[in-house]
Amino acid sequence: GWRVAMPSNAEDAVGLLRSALRGNDPTIFFEHRSLLDGSWARRAYPGDEFVVPFGKASLLREGRSLTVISWGAMVERCEKAIDTTGISADLLDLRSLSPWDREATLASVRKTRRCLIVHEDTLTAGFGAEIAAVLAKETFFDLDAPIERLTMPDVPSPHSPLLLAQVLPSVATISRALESLAAI
Repeated sequence: GWRVAMPSNAEDAVGLLRSALRGNDPTIFFEHRSLLDGSWARRAYPGDEFVVPFGKASLLREGRSLTVISWGAMVERCEKAIDTTGISADLLDLRSLSPWDREATLASVRKTRRCLIVHEDTLTAGFGAEIAAVLAKETFFDLDAPIERLTMPDVPSPHSPLLLAQVLPSVATISRALESLAAI
């Protein structure tokens, strides 16, 4: 089947690309513009044998209060928001969207009992809706609060960097969403 990769940093990009080249399935590889010159995305070259398997999320932070699920450029913003608020949160970087790491996601949400999904796509028909649907079905009785999604509003994605900055989730809006969800 189709595989979809969306790494948040250069190391994961190398590992996912190598995995895609070694596999037989067609792969859509999204390279976010922040990977090109963003300091957070820079990593040392992991070596010629480094491979990131598709469908294996990276747990970047471990916490108790809530789970934050993200991918691509929003991972950096989520990490900064967690630092800003001081909330104890699991931060999962999915790295690949097809397949996505259901097991790690379900385990984290069952542990923390709260979930915030942050991504750069629109609210309607964004991939976060699929994750929220699976979580609602599989973890309904484990949740202490509704599953929240923080995304770009349902508007066409602007090409102007100034306009794009106005519609994308920022560190400040992610921080407010974390604080609101943790308070429930």
